[in-house]
Amino acid sequence: MKAYSRTREDVYDTFPLQEAPKIYFMKRNMDIHGRVGDTVYRHKRNGELYYYPYVFKPRYAPTVLSRRSECLFREADKFTNSSRPGYKVIISKMFYYTPYFVYPGDYKFSCNTFLKLRKKGEYNLQIDEGLKLKLRLAPRTKLEISFETAGEHTVKCWKNEFLYCERQINVLNAEEDLEAVYAQWFAEHLWEILALPEPQYAPLEKYFRCVMPPNWMLTWTGKCEGAVLYSTRKSYLDLGVARYDYMYVRRYGSFQGNSQSEYFSKVQPRVMSCWKAAGREFHAAWEKYHIRWFDSNYRKFMKRTQIHNFWSHLVFRAAKKLGFDLETLSVENWLPGVETIGELLLTAKMGHYGLKPEELNVRIF
Repeated sequence: MKAYSRTREDVYDTFPLQEAPKIYFMKRNMDIHGRVGDTVYRHKRNGELYYYPYVFKPRYAPTVLSRRSECLFREADKFTNSSRPGYKVIISKMFYYTPYFVYPGDYKFSCNTFLKLRKKGEYNLQIDEGLKLKLRLAPRTKLEISFETAGEHTVKCWKNEFLYCERQINVLNAEEDLEAVYAQWFAEHLWEILALPEPQYAPLEKYFRCVMPPNWMLTWTGKCEGAVLYSTRKSYLDLGVARYDYMYVRRYGSFQGNSQSEYFSKVQPRVMSCWKAAGREFHAAWEKYHIRWFDSNYRKFMKRTQIHNFWSHLVFRAAKKLGFDLETLSVENWLPGVETIGELLLTAKMGHYGLKPEELNVRIF
């Protein structure tokens, strides 16, 4: 698809005012990085602006390599979360030291994530104890490797005489279950790899999608054609970078083609009707529990999980544990065996967070 590269004024002057005046106003007064409406705006390294029409690409089906990431995050969620100190270090160790479990076949590994490359250049690649191959690689190079039989393999990347990166690939038999293999490996080696030193690789360079407005527009918020504009401020002083202010644009949510989102949209009104029907005593005890749970698990900031969202989260967890279809949920057809706060927490596998026995025994309805 053709991408147009022009100056900011030339690009924004081509936008017809009469079609979408709010977006036109944004483009005339702000530097846009990312998608707004049906157009994607990007900037080259030299600052030159270019843009191209947005084309929707459906999410690909889960692959062997993408399922690896799901298994790693699922394991990490058992003992930590992204708001706790040291989370990035834990994830970095798990992604680097955990082997790649794959089935026989052909695979394409991206060098920026697999070999941790950050600069293009001449590298020596060695598989197992074979010969070293001198290759010119870049971070976005796709390394294609074929595996025919089950077994363990080691891939080493050398920069001159220095061992830059070492990864392990375990080829499974076709009948083995991938998720079960990862779970078994973590059960045996998780705490061992967490005791290893953190991999010292530079972070990936990311394209920061945001809207850069003049100072007098930093507090603006509101809806425009096909998107919502939010204001926020973030300091990068801790990272040794000068502070700057920015805003960001979010698109309206679309659940078409997403089975999980469609199911949630169908049953969420039922869950909320049960929330409204719950007794006053239950709401008082639940508010106390929600505050204690949030303070114990997340940093304190304004955008927090609301009390009714927390209720929905636990109802979905309890229903999954019980195998209950929420499409039939109502006050009369409630979760079986769940009558009090304590029974709901037990079914959803949640802690008590200091609630008294009399509060745990408060009936929901």
